Formats: sequence, C-alpha cells, structure tokens
Amino acid sequence: MDFFRRQNWNIIGRTWLWFGISLIVIVGGLGSWAVKGINYGIDFTGGSLLKFQFDRSPVSSELPAVQVIAKIRSLLEDHGLAKSQIQVAGGTQLLIRTPQMEEAEAARQQQEIAEGVEKLFGQQVGTVKSIGRDMVGPVVGERLTRKAFYALVLGSIFILIYIAIRYEFRFGVAAVVALIHDVLIVWGAMALLRTELNTEFIAAVLTVIGYSVNDSVVIFDRIRENMRVRRGANFVNIVNASLLQTMSRSVNTTMTTLFALVALFFFGGPAIHAFSLALIVGITSGAYSSIFIASPLVVLWERRRASAPAGARRPAPAATGAGGKSVESEAAVGPETASAEEVMKRTETEAQEEKRAERRERRKRRTDKRSRRRF
Repeated sequence: MDFFRRQNWNIIGRTWLWFGISLIVIVGGLGSWAVKGINYGIDFTGGSLLKFQFDRSPVSSELPAVQVIAKIRSLLEDHGLAKSQIQVAGGTQLLIRTPQMEEAEAARQQQEIAEGVEKLFGQQVGTVKSIGRDMVGPVVGERLTRKAFYALVLGSIFILIYIAIRYEFRFGVAAVVALIHDVLIVWGAMALLRTELNTEFIAAVLTVIGYSVNDSVVIFDRIRENMRVRRGANFVNIVNASLLQTMSRSVNTTMTTLFALVALFFFGGPAIHAFSLALIVGITSGAYSSIFIASPLVVLWERRRASAPAGARRPAPAATGAGGKSVESEAAVGPETASAEEVMKRTETEAQEEKRAERRERRKRRTDKRSRRRF
C-alpha cells in the first residue's frame, strides 16, 4: 500500500501538536487517578475464597473445563460476582475467589452458589458440599507492584542500551520516552474508565511495552537506512519521509491486532475485560507514540545538537542539507508540498549537489596549491 508514500504530510512540522495531544491525554488520566484512585481488583485488595467439593467431576469430553467455568460464571452473574476468579481443582473441587465480603454475606453467598451449581450440573456432579471459606489477603499487593515497577525500569535500561548500540543514543532515549508515554496512557485510561485491575493488567502493560518498542525500531531502521543512502541530505526531510514510508506497515499491523483484541474484549467474558482493554489502549498508543513522539524527539535532539556551540558538539553531516542548511531550515525545504518519494528524490539531489560542490572545492584548492608552487 503506497498511499502514505504519495502524501505530503509534514509530520515533523507539527511536533508540538502531537506533544500537546499526548500531554492532554496523560494529564487527564493521571488527574482522574489522583482524584478517584485506581479500581484495584481481588488480586490487589484480597477477598473471600469459597471452596466446594463435588462427588464427581463436572469436566468430561462432552463438557470441557472451559465450558464448565463459563456456566459457573453465568451463575455468579446472578449474584453480582461475575468478575470472581474460578478454578476447578483436581477435577472434584471448585474454588471461587470473590471480592471482600462480610462473614455473614460470604456464608449466604456460599450456600446459594452450592445450590445453584448442583442444579446447574444435575446428576453429573452429585452432591455439592461447601468445604470451607477463607478470608484471603492480596496475592499481588505492594510486593508484586514493586517488582513490576523494577521490571519496567530494568527493561527500559536494557532497551536504551541495545538501541544505543544498534543505532544511536538519541534513538534509545526517544524509544524509552515513547515507552513511558504508553505506560502512562494505559494507566490513565484504566483510572479514567474505573476498570478493575488484577494481575492480567501487569501482563498487558509488559506486552504493550514490547509492541511499542518493536514499532519504533522499524521506523528507526528506515531512518538509518535513508541516512546512509542519502548522506548529507536534510535530516528533517529524511525523518519525515521515513515515517511516511513505514506508516502503511504501522497502520496495517496495528489494525489487524486491534481487530482481534476488540473481538476478545466483547466476546472474551468479563474476566479478561481489563486485560483486553489495556491492550487495545496500549497498542493504539504504541503506534501513535512510535510515529508522533519517538521520531520527533530524535529531530529535536538533532536540532539541539546542531545549535550547540561548535566546540561542544560533534559534526553531524546527516543533519545538514545542500549549501550547509541546518535542520532548522526545514520550513524552507520541508515536505509540505511534496510526497515522501518526492522528498527523498529532492534530498538525494541535494546530497549529490553538495558532493559535487565539495569535489569542485577540492579541485580548486589543489589547483591553487599548484599555482602557488610554480611561483
């Protein structure tokens, strides 16, 4: 699909618009978190563990465990416990973890659930007995939250080191900033929507991180490739054209992933709503940040390096165009009136002209040097 390659969108020229949109979304989500807090689920807050014993296992070749759990969850919906965690243990035991309840309420619910399960499966399971009830504390709580934070920090450091070695340090920093951007977007969205969070949310966040970095690396690879092919071309034009060249890939992979996640959200049941919703928000944010956050950050880094005092920076030939134009001159040579293909042809022409000018200058210096020797 060459649709995006033929467009003349000046993505880099609207950097502050993209940053502003992200800032508004992040501040809104974190503001909701500060005001309303997070709706933590059973894994974080603890709850009641109801235990049941069957005479015979409800699981069979005609009725697999997935269908057994689905039937039990449908029963729990009538008791307002649709988001409870259900486990069929050892074939003849049923464990249901519910939100925190008073002792009397837990006893009543346990009795009603036992009667409902017995009616639901009939003679297949025989008698359903209540064999215990425990009040359980958080299985995640502060310890797992802290470990998840450490995993995020450590992963970010490794990503920064890898991309800095594989590409450049500025690309690594941009990728990590985009990664943090996606985590904040997901966290804010969950707070704003009051979605109940359990251990699946941590898995969703780590998945989003990997997806976001993967998309950024594809774009960075195209930028590096264009920098090698068009040495001396205007850096802003290279980045903008690289984004348009890779955008079809980003859109296609994001949309196909979202199709599956949306289906999972609507048909996967309430137990995985938070997981699928976090992935939907995070993968959408990951595609956005790779295009509109990470790459513009690389350009801003280059601008700052180009504007630094001559003794404080290394020469950056890829950031200048023909005639010595710096990256600040993209308004004059920017892609407002040309497609990505035309921009790359233009930058290649500029680079060739610059090389010719350098060769002419070298020949002129050699000629002048010979002339001085003669006299």
